[in-house]
Amino acid sequence: MESVEETARTVHEAVRRALQQLGKAEDEVDVTVVSRGSPPQILAFGAEPAQVRVTVKPETPAPEAEPPALPPSDDADEAEEAVDDADLQGTRDAEFAQMMLAELLDRMGLTLDIQVRSIDPVTLNAVGPGVAELIGRRGTTLRALQFVLSMMVNKQLERRIRLVVDADGYRQRRESLLESMAERLAQRVRVTGQQMILEPMPPDERRIVHLALVDDPEVTTESEGAGDDRRVVIKPR
Repeated sequence: MESVEETARTVHEAVRRALQQLGKAEDEVDVTVVSRGSPPQILAFGAEPAQVRVTVKPETPAPEAEPPALPPSDDADEAEEAVDDADLQGTRDAEFAQMMLAELLDRMGLTLDIQVRSIDPVTLNAVGPGVAELIGRRGTTLRALQFVLSMMVNKQLERRIRLVVDADGYRQRRESLLESMAERLAQRVRVTGQQMILEPMPPDERRIVHLALVDDPEVTTESEGAGDDRRVVIKPR
């Protein structure tokens, strides 16, 4: 008998996802509640999703009916199934992270819409009134929130996933700004032949600058300094 297991914030939602995956109505399946889950404790640690097992009820075939022939399996079919499984897992991870972020923001007194922008890496974008409170000076609050959420999600899933938290597209705007700045300063280095030292940046922003100029034939970049004072230097190649 065909059977699937699903997890979600509530039993009802888990059953709905399982029915959608099986393409069956509720009266065509048997539902076993594996776990009703539990609400999060402090800072959402300890939250457990509900888990159900949904099994398609057996059908009695007509006497004259013959089982359809199964097509031969090949490597292409197996590869396609592997991709589908990865996409399904990524979608589940994204939905779980979305649920955890909503819980965390709710405890912060913020009611925002959490959008899933992508599943590899899992990228969440918070939008709504008060979203500016999540960004902080040059994104410091947003990075701290991403760090805490990553710890929470990885602890619950018992494995590590790549997770990005954005606020009203701030990271995209910041990336465009850094790329423009990198090109502007690189042009100054080309003209003067003198190196340019940028302001201290976190690792993700330094990486944007490095990548923006990695193929430039006239300048090169490197990071120097330590800790919060680490910064990018643009030099003649």
